[in-house]
Amino acid sequence: MVLSNYTTALLLNGQILPSQIADPYIILVIGWIMLLASLLGMAMNFRVLQSFCKQKMSSFYLMCSSKTLSNMCILLGYVVHNAPITIMNNFNGPTFMNTLVNEMLSYGIYIVGPIIQFMISINRLMIIIFVKQSMTQNNQNLTIILLAITWLAGILLTVITSVDTCNLTYNPELLNWWHDGCGNFVGDAVTAFVILCAILSNVCNFVIVVRLLTSIVQNKIQLDSSTVRRRKQKSRKLFIQSCIQDWLSAIDSINITFVDSNFDKAIFKFLFDIFSNLMTPVLDGFVMLIFNQECENKQSTIVTVKMRETTTHNTGSHNKF
Repeated sequence: MVLSNYTTALLLNGQILPSQIADPYIILVIGWIMLLASLLGMAMNFRVLQSFCKQKMSSFYLMCSSKTLSNMCILLGYVVHNAPITIMNNFNGPTFMNTLVNEMLSYGIYIVGPIIQFMISINRLMIIIFVKQSMTQNNQNLTIILLAITWLAGILLTVITSVDTCNLTYNPELLNWWHDGCGNFVGDAVTAFVILCAILSNVCNFVIVVRLLTSIVQNKIQLDSSTVRRRKQKSRKLFIQSCIQDWLSAIDSINITFVDSNFDKAIFKFLFDIFSNLMTPVLDGFVMLIFNQECENKQSTIVTVKMRETTTHNTGSHNKF
């Protein structure tokens, strides 16, 4: 196997081990896996985004749409850059494009998802606590401002960490990232921030579930058993969905920062670094797709029933004549 001068220099300087260099055939297979997985993730997230765009754009759907866009941005980085250079295996060292894309995947746009997920949990909590206000007030403008600030922060972090002292490069010969300078510090800071967002979001979701269950118990006398059962089921599904989405990015950050250091072989480092990062937006899109599909099916059933009732009513009216 002929290595690039960049990887050869790392090997000769003792910065990497021979076991960290991947076999060419494995690199080719992994490249196609990355491309197919990222395309699948793009398709699922795009389908979810289409579904959100059909809804009335409340603050909730604005945030969900924005989170889906952040997923698609990360996956787009794999489609247009990381997967192709892995398949072609033509790495010749760090380039501006390589650094920019992977700073976006690892730091900048990467943190947008967890922040928006936390905002979604806060939004749900506020609706539960301030029911009357949420029905009368329109907070779309505030939501748009907060989302704009979040995206600007992500873009700014991408630009700042793309300077020479922080180069984060994807090296297909290692099937992993390689960084210089402040990479460790930034990576640890991002991991801590993502885990903090997950914890705070989970706290919000737990409070929401407790509040909903308390409300159901208090109103149980006025509600029939099917309504109570339906509300409990909805609360449980919403809690499970939120917990999964909260911890996807957190688990990925833990894998990248802590778990991968226990392995030397290229394939294991790939699984806990690049593949973990790639699958996070794929799985997030899958979770949203499944949950949203259930909502669409219910709405479709309601519309069908109403149409049948209208048709029956009209038929009955014609029969009178």
